[in-house]
Amino acid sequence: MTRKRATLNLDRLNERASAEFVPTVSISEQSVNQKLLPLGSIYDRPQGDARPLNQNHISALADSIMVLGLISPLTVDRNGQLLAGGHRRAALLQISLEQTDRFEELFPDGIPVRVMDIDASIDGIDALQIEVEENTQRRNFTPAEIREAALRLESAGYEKLRGRPRPGQKSLKRELANVFRLSEDRIQRILNDSEQKGRRTPTFSAEGIISTLERWIKDLGAADSPQQLKVRKQMQQLIKEIGKLN
Repeated sequence: MTRKRATLNLDRLNERASAEFVPTVSISEQSVNQKLLPLGSIYDRPQGDARPLNQNHISALADSIMVLGLISPLTVDRNGQLLAGGHRRAALLQISLEQTDRFEELFPDGIPVRVMDIDASIDGIDALQIEVEENTQRRNFTPAEIREAALRLESAGYEKLRGRPRPGQKSLKRELANVFRLSEDRIQRILNDSEQKGRRTPTFSAEGIISTLERWIKDLGAADSPQQLKVRKQMQQLIKEIGKLN
């Protein structure tokens, strides 16, 4: 079936520009339904892609999706027409063709999508607004989530590189920036914070341990049972042994 190609309605656009200003409804405020769709049920944008897809970016995304899964769902209209996520959809298609088993493992029930309650074939302006907002609004992933993703990518062969990667190398920082849509500088700061925390040397305080054990003995209360009496004696003996380390 041939789908109607949407056009930007210039009359409507002029009306909006000249009318009394009313704040537009953002992507986060519109009616959104999250669901799973078969990849074949996610259709092209009616108005075509705003920019050509980059094959290198598609291949890099495919590699990271096979490791991390789909971090950010695609956005579609009520008819399954793509609103945002062209590179991600192309990467998913590449995986489905080249790594069928992995694709089935990752998406046994379908592709995660956010369904916006519009028809992109009719309202090209709203579709364009959603595409722009989807590219500027991001979920605030925590540093812990990003570091966990970094560990998984490192185990899959991504490297902490300085400068441009050589042929065959996969840059950890660059891929994290692509996946989470953050600057490479921001990613580097998150990774640096993790490394600095990892270099901290734990300090041993005999006084602190003894104080903790004494508090536990106090919390244990009177030894009403043989098991409680045994634990109490063990902690008292441990206090004596730790005291010898001072």
